[in-house]
Amino acid sequence: MTERVTVVQARLTEDDARQVDHDAAVLGLRNRSEALREGLRLLHQRAGHADLAREYDAFYGTSEAPISDITAAGDQVAAEVMSTDDDGR
Repeated sequence: MTERVTVVQARLTEDDARQVDHDAAVLGLRNRSEALREGLRLLHQRAGHADLAREYDAFYGTSEAPISDITAAGDQVAAEVMSTDDDGR
């Protein structure tokens, strides 16, 4: 079964259109449609991250999220390494 397709138009400046063409060529995309679909994929990904951040904030509020013992140990080691100077002291 084929996915239904709809046509969406966008108005771009000539500079933006040239940039889309250039970016499509750099990425090996065949045309502007493929370039715009790739842009939409990235937009959806970014929106998903923003949704996740909002859900995180709604769930934890002003509290910090709990971390595992392993993560806490790794954070401690990293803090110790970062606090030593170049001589290892």
